[in-house]
Amino acid sequence: MKSFLKNLYSIYFTLYILWWVSVFIIISNEGFHPIQDIPWFVFFTLILILLWGVKFKFADDNNIIFHQDITNKNRIVHLLLIFVMTVFMIFFS
Repeated sequence: MKSFLKNLYSIYFTLYILWWVSVFIIISNEGFHPIQDIPWFVFFTLILILLWGVKFKFADDNNIIFHQDITNKNRIVHLLLIFVMTVFMIFFS
């Protein structure tokens, strides 16, 4: 269960970073619309904080970036995914 929570948090953290990339792309193209954009920021950030809290409480892991026992291979996969998806999102959007 602890490993599942840690990996779930790491996957969501990766998706959260990619979401921020898309936010910057959308804002640069269409501008910032507080009524439309702030609720999404609050919602996705709240999910990240809640997952971190659950991971901290049940897995005794207080790392914000990924998790304590992440393997180098797993970390490289997450970072490579973030990098590749960021490049695709910037150049093909």
